[in-house]
Amino acid sequence: MKQTLLYIFAGLAALIGMTACSPDEFEHPYEAGIPTVSEAIVNVSVDQTTNTVTFKMDNDGCYPVWMIPSGKNTVYSTVNGLKKIFATAGEYTVEYRIGNANGISQGTGTVTFKIDNSIVDYDQYYTMISGGVYGAVSEKVWRIDNTQAAHLACGPSGSDGTSWWSAQPNEKASTGMYDNRLTFNAEGAYTFDPGASGTMYVNTGCTIFPDYHKDEDFTVPVDLQEANYSFTVEGANLYLVLPAETQFPYIANDAQWSSPRFRIENITSSQIDLVYDNGEIAWHYILTSGGEGFNGYDYTSKCNLWNGATISQRYWYAPGWSQIDDPTCVVDGNSYKLTFLKATTDQWQAQCFWETDMTTNSVTNYDFSCHFMANADHKNVTVKLFKQGDDNTFYFAENISLKAYEEYVFYMSDMPGLDIDNVSLVLDFGGCPDDFEVTVSKIDLQEHACDGIVAPEQDEDQTVYDYNSEMNLWRTMVDATGDFTTTFWYAPGWSQIDDPEFTFDNGTYTVVLPYATSDQWQAQMHVITNIAAQAETPYDFCCTLYSTTAQPGVTVKMTDTSSDENYFFTERVALNAYEEYTLKVPAKSLTKDADALKLVFDFGGCPDNSTVSISKIVFQKTAL
Repeated sequence: MKQTLLYIFAGLAALIGMTACSPDEFEHPYEAGIPTVSEAIVNVSVDQTTNTVTFKMDNDGCYPVWMIPSGKNTVYSTVNGLKKIFATAGEYTVEYRIGNANGISQGTGTVTFKIDNSIVDYDQYYTMISGGVYGAVSEKVWRIDNTQAAHLACGPSGSDGTSWWSAQPNEKASTGMYDNRLTFNAEGAYTFDPGASGTMYVNTGCTIFPDYHKDEDFTVPVDLQEANYSFTVEGANLYLVLPAETQFPYIANDAQWSSPRFRIENITSSQIDLVYDNGEIAWHYILTSGGEGFNGYDYTSKCNLWNGATISQRYWYAPGWSQIDDPTCVVDGNSYKLTFLKATTDQWQAQCFWETDMTTNSVTNYDFSCHFMANADHKNVTVKLFKQGDDNTFYFAENISLKAYEEYVFYMSDMPGLDIDNVSLVLDFGGCPDDFEVTVSKIDLQEHACDGIVAPEQDEDQTVYDYNSEMNLWRTMVDATGDFTTTFWYAPGWSQIDDPEFTFDNGTYTVVLPYATSDQWQAQMHVITNIAAQAETPYDFCCTLYSTTAQPGVTVKMTDTSSDENYFFTERVALNAYEEYTLKVPAKSLTKDADALKLVFDFGGCPDNSTVSISKIVFQKTAL
């Protein structure tokens, strides 16, 4: 289960905002602006089921310097939200410093936490990497997570391998590395499939492939390779071990080729952070098993009406509603890099128009896609495809949310056609921060399925489930106040026994079920609240479930405390071991008013020694 230790040393002092790591990004660092350790707000979270510790510093404009003990060495990291596996039970003390654009604190602070159990059983790690318990017929496919910064990175030996150089999203697209697929099965088998590229990417410093060596990183043609893998613990570190000369998406040096042994910094059912450290340099890899998602239509095809169109650009850039000079735009083929130097506060204050001579007609359906990449978060970007000179004739007008350095693919599929002679695209970045950069690329408008690509169906539920929103009644009235009670009915074989162990920690509800149950309703947990709800008023519900065992049928029910017949919904879901499951139930209502609501979970049918956590609960009135 997860335990959270909150160390608040002070948080009242205002800190100088950190602008960037590069000296040329800020102008006048001064000694008086260096933060002190006493100002640091440090949050350490321990997941005792996987021995994973998360280190976070909650000071705006500052960054941490963690000093993690690793045997006789110390691993340094500036990652805020760093996850680290501690394989050996015991009490640990981690030192840290705090820094900003002016420098790093002279003094150090410490946090202490406890790991309850040493890793002696690798079953849960086999489950997470393969999707099944050791010895079962199950496998999972992984790949380099090209959407994240530091999916390939390096740093000094003894570090997390990110401080010297870090690949940005899709930076290595031309290397073929993103085509590679790594399959791990529950019996310890490993398969490397080079994919469409048919190659493996190799550091120029390697001497092991002389026939292909170049003065820069190079590719080597390889075939599908089968091998095996295992886990091992050395000191407080957990390692993933492959045989000598096992293929991998990037071969960093000769030592990795002869002894591929990766320190596991973090592992979940969908992400693994690995570090290869040969004593001279540490290389960092991020693997994902998540869906690759839809990457848009083939913007290079002859189907794309944007290709060959006459395009002119104009802007309306008006921070404070007073128009200033246009943003800069660097055009590289079908790629447009826009830079907004001055922040804006409201929608429509940073409009960019692409006016074209593209034509569409009402007897044809159309597809559209484009890619966004920004250097900062932006929660309200407007995308509109319309008839030039007529704002009321348009294909769509959508608002999207961008995350810093994460590629976003916007698309619309099978749109009914309109008779338009001059199709125009307008993007609005109103609300952007200072020095906001965004690249818009791979713009594609074409007749539906002309390039042979059919987009997946879009989720009809467009409800926004924001746990931190003030509209979330569960967070404001339950999690933030602790104003709830829990009751249980735990009855393996229909004979009630002692209540299971239960903990509540910072919005996470965890229950430990030591004994198996066979039928629905034999392992009930009721969370009783003071939330009232009105009849025939729609509400949205969302929560995240996580179990250490596979459970074929978990029941979730939101109901009136005084009447189980007056309820919003009853859902039954299946959970895989060590995989999060997010349940979303939009726009449900009661038949009668309820003075207080009860959330019911039933884990009937659970196996022995099941630990289940419920988190990120959202309950809100439906936005109409």
